[in-house]
Amino acid sequence: MGVNFSAFEIGRRALRASEYGIALTGQNIANVNTRGYSRQSAILVSSPSGGTGRLQIGTGVSILGVQQFRDQFVATRLQTETGISGRLTAQRDALLPVDAAFNESDGNGISASINAFFGSFRSLEANPVSVPLRTDVITKANAMTSAFASTRARLVEIRSDNDAQLRSDVGQLNQLTQQVADLNVRISTAEHSGGNAAELRDQRDLLVQQVAELTGARAVETDSMVTLTLADGQAIVSGNHFTPVDIQNLSNGLSALTIDGAPAAIGDGRLKGLQNAIGIIGDQIQSLDDLAESITTRVNTIHAAGTDGYGNAAGNFFQVPVTGSFAANFSVAAAIKADPRLISASPLAAGSTSATVAGAIASLLHDTSSTSGARTGSFSSIYSSIVSDAGKEVRTMEDGLLTQQAIMSQAIAQRDASSGVSLDEEAINLLQFQKSYEAAARFLKIADEMTQTILALGA
Repeated sequence: MGVNFSAFEIGRRALRASEYGIALTGQNIANVNTRGYSRQSAILVSSPSGGTGRLQIGTGVSILGVQQFRDQFVATRLQTETGISGRLTAQRDALLPVDAAFNESDGNGISASINAFFGSFRSLEANPVSVPLRTDVITKANAMTSAFASTRARLVEIRSDNDAQLRSDVGQLNQLTQQVADLNVRISTAEHSGGNAAELRDQRDLLVQQVAELTGARAVETDSMVTLTLADGQAIVSGNHFTPVDIQNLSNGLSALTIDGAPAAIGDGRLKGLQNAIGIIGDQIQSLDDLAESITTRVNTIHAAGTDGYGNAAGNFFQVPVTGSFAANFSVAAAIKADPRLISASPLAAGSTSATVAGAIASLLHDTSSTSGARTGSFSSIYSSIVSDAGKEVRTMEDGLLTQQAIMSQAIAQRDASSGVSLDEEAINLLQFQKSYEAAARFLKIADEMTQTILALGA
């Protein structure tokens, strides 16, 4: 009687498949806390039958490869939500210092200094010949111009800090896209040669997620390689090639992002949030300049209509800046600083709403006909609206983030449900493969005993 050794091959394959399943289960358990890791499972198939005629029987189990559990739809959605979250977070964080820069709690801010300045003219109206009151007007004017200048300087500093962060993030983006392109090559090479690139795919997915957080880029996979595109379809990664985002220095010292010489269409992500914040801060700086210019123009117009303490025609109260911004450079006229008697506090012509120049200037504080850029109202209400807008920008971002965090949590939960590791499920798999291994070992023992019996009979 011949000896059939096919049972040994079946047992060997069963042991190997169980051992491989145990190893993959251990890999999953070991990476339960690894960021970006996707659960893996062995792909097992029945081996082809052997023998002839009706006596054909399977030859056991074969290991076809490794399956990674990932849902491309969920991954794409997570990339989208990550880009939105990155934009909201960056814009909120960039604008928080702006809200603090307008803080009036110490009593030395712009609002308090505007009130004090026009209030000093109200005091002067009551006693127009008082030199101490004229001196107080200059003191309060100096405090107001300093408050404007210091607040504006702080906003410029915040904007510069955000621009520096933008440049840093662009450098990080270019490093990430280069790594994605490199991994495209490694994954394609491995998979086209029959190898397993599961870990490399996890690394690439994590990098793609970081790129999405920075730019809101979208990923499309073709033939093992991903292509990353911006809002206008411009590819920053295509196959083994990456296109860097360049920084162009503008005349105001700020940055413009370009790709191959054309503006980079950043639609979302941290870069978009920083760009938005830089633009908003620029608008707030311009609002301060407009308000300083409006105060200067209206005060000078009324002041020059009267006479000074010597009875001569008065000049401008504020020195109009020849160059540079208004908020940073307007100041009390040098002649008035040197001689307070040059301040105009004289009576106004009949028909004026105020009896004196000092009273007319003091009334400007609540005159609702003042204009500052696109804003109209009193100086105090105009400044209040500037401060209010700064606070609204931060609150809008915070409200958006609260909603986005809930959306992100849902997207992450969906990703974990399809790709994440469940220790309970892995424990069941481990037990299943363990029992399978034990059964295969028992099967081989029985096959060996049968073979020994057959060999003994032949002897």
